[in-house]
Amino acid sequence: MGKGYTGKILWVDLTKGIFKDEYVDDKIYEDFLGGYGLAAKIIFDRQAPGLSQFDPGNILAMMSGLLTNGRAIFNGRWMLAGKSPLTGTWGDSNCGGDFAPAIKDTGYDGIFFTGMSKKPVYLYIDGEIKKLKDASEMWKKMDAVETETYLKKIHGEDFRVACIGLGGENRSLISGVVNAKGRLAARSGLGALMGSKNLKAVCLKGDEEVDVYDEDEVWASSTQLLKDLINNLSDFGKTMKNCGTAGTLTDSAESGDSPLKNWLGIGQNDFPTNMADKINGFSITKYEKSKYHCYGCPFGCGGICHVPGQELLKETHRPEYETLCGFGTQLLNDDLESIFLVNEMLNRAGIDTISCATTINWAFEAFEKGIITPEQTGKLGELRWGRSHVVVELVKQIINAEGFGKYLKDGLQVAEQNLNPAHSGAVAMHVHGQELPMHDSRMKDGGLDLGIGYEVEPTPGRHTSTFPGIDVYIEDENKELNKWRKKLKFQRHYKVDDGADPQSVGIRLKNSSCAEDVINGLGLCNFGFYLGPKVPFVEWANATTGWNNTLEDYLKIGQRIKTVRHAFNLREKLNVVEFKMPERARGNPPMKQGPHAYSPNVLSWDDMKQEYYEAMGWDRETAVPLKNTLEDLDLPEVKEALYGVKIPC
Repeated sequence: MGKGYTGKILWVDLTKGIFKDEYVDDKIYEDFLGGYGLAAKIIFDRQAPGLSQFDPGNILAMMSGLLTNGRAIFNGRWMLAGKSPLTGTWGDSNCGGDFAPAIKDTGYDGIFFTGMSKKPVYLYIDGEIKKLKDASEMWKKMDAVETETYLKKIHGEDFRVACIGLGGENRSLISGVVNAKGRLAARSGLGALMGSKNLKAVCLKGDEEVDVYDEDEVWASSTQLLKDLINNLSDFGKTMKNCGTAGTLTDSAESGDSPLKNWLGIGQNDFPTNMADKINGFSITKYEKSKYHCYGCPFGCGGICHVPGQELLKETHRPEYETLCGFGTQLLNDDLESIFLVNEMLNRAGIDTISCATTINWAFEAFEKGIITPEQTGKLGELRWGRSHVVVELVKQIINAEGFGKYLKDGLQVAEQNLNPAHSGAVAMHVHGQELPMHDSRMKDGGLDLGIGYEVEPTPGRHTSTFPGIDVYIEDENKELNKWRKKLKFQRHYKVDDGADPQSVGIRLKNSSCAEDVINGLGLCNFGFYLGPKVPFVEWANATTGWNNTLEDYLKIGQRIKTVRHAFNLREKLNVVEFKMPERARGNPPMKQGPHAYSPNVLSWDDMKQEYYEAMGWDRETAVPLKNTLEDLDLPEVKEALYGVKIPC
């Protein structure tokens, strides 16, 4: 009987131009699942510590999930993993689209790239045929959309493509990898790592089928979930069905979920409902010409749009919440067409819209405070809130690494170093180099958990590092489920008791954090968990593999994955305890008006973090995993790396 995974990974040595199959032991899947769990195990074991940013020895992994190509639904996520050029930490990035099944179709659970090609190349796999082909005619001549179109034209429409644009080719530290003409694995700057290897694209086709242990049982669970989605869709689910994450724009601006003016503004005052409504999901849907479904998704929260009068926007992906907030709400810009343009330009260039928008927000505050001058901005002129034409031109400069934009192309840390580093009046909103997303950690309901996640996640500054809904799975299902459905209005809005003791917060954070690693190891989409009905991921995983794990067993696997990713950072000699957001994001000094006025979070951060460390089995002061934790998680290789002590397997 099958197990849902191929049991095999592909190594591609770009320096030598050779390929090697590696068969992976079943126990590794049992301990690490697939996705970035499997990648974490392989990279931790194989990559030497302390490599420089673009050393050819850095490994870049492209991964499918454990449940990819099975009968589960919401199983279309693929992942990048490697040492982040942006932060120097463990880096990973998660993406939808159509590329995840293509990896499994070729007979592999993941592809690992090492070395550096002497000239631009792309990986071509057609069944048993594997080649590195010349990409010189595409390199810096074709953007990501043009590259995918070109490769499908010469090889066939049934190939699937993941590629970099000008961002990765220029080694922009905020660049990602693109598939499906605009879906990005955007965070961690791994597009720059791919570009440093002179790898333009990966072009895949295969017909390998993945067998599962009990296909009927997986399908029965999926069928029941589909029925439940019809009958018990949450308010958030209804919004997602109509207009995707864009539908949360107005609510997020009003509630304080959206930070404004580099985290200094207040939605009710600076970007009220009449402005937010101009760029929210319901305004966008009038441009939608078809729904977009990622692989394995019955829901289809994406949209393909057409904006008349703009050649670049004849066919474009609908902007997501993060982009609409970053280039709209945050910058006080209610010009929807400008956001469409920015979204398409960054998708084609393969640049992270979150990092780009947060960097531009800093630049606007810095200009307002006289830290950046008109002499520096040149033909852009004044960087003033709401000036949409300036935003569009600045994004063009960032993509092309020219003009004032060349100082911002690598994100906030480098921008600060480039532009008047002696001044500190403008605050760079990042955690250890990764720009903060568009969800405010000062929220009284949920902000504390969210912000601690920004700081303790091995890939810092990630708003998808925890799954708070896991408590529903842990507690009595029948009693808690309806309460949860009513509570969950839209993403990341869940009640946190401001008076909760630190220890309970630590345990809750451990569970939600480890659950996220399980979700990513399985290759599932987060949004599937926010639509109302419970997702039967434990049943799916067991019926796919033949295992007999409990939820507690899977959370322990998540703890193991998290600990390896975390240990990667410790082995890189990084002081993870010092990974902190700016005090502004911690609510210090507290805001005096708006939804975050006098938020109590400022008093709680470090105590809560220590409780999280303890719940994870890490030292409260140093965050180093304790020896007995590593023994319990069966991680001798991590114990040896951190303590220099071998233990018997």
